[in-house]
Amino acid sequence: MDHKFKIAAIRQVEAHFALTPEFKPEKNKLVEITQNIEVTYEQKKNSLHVLVSLSSDNEKQPFRFAVAWQGSFVFEKAPAKDTLERVAHINCASIIFPYIRESVADLTRRANIPPLHLAPVNFIALYEERQKNAEKQIATKKLKKAKS
Repeated sequence: MDHKFKIAAIRQVEAHFALTPEFKPEKNKLVEITQNIEVTYEQKKNSLHVLVSLSSDNEKQPFRFAVAWQGSFVFEKAPAKDTLERVAHINCASIIFPYIRESVADLTRRANIPPLHLAPVNFIALYEERQKNAEKQIATKKLKKAKS
């Protein structure tokens, strides 16, 4: 199960940042920054293009942002589809994420607020949760069809 690949390129494809003028900090209350992370990929022959997007759009925080980075990875031999999906969502996303962390820290620093240092992400757990949710949706659809 050795799937050797090389990083062909990593680049930023999107960066949005806006201060939230309506935000009013509450005294002695920590501000929680909510975030949504999404991983998508596309395979072309022996190459894999992975897009990792991170966004936070909540009026109860001092700012909103969206950042997306894309990595291109080249395999010696393209793996099977299920293996490819796992590699894209875990290995490739883990390689791209430090670039996203740096972008968000830089965007917040440039806005003259303390830099936001994102916590590490467990892409294995994220992938497994995504798989469980997909399996639940399939089971729910089958159950609805059986009842009809």
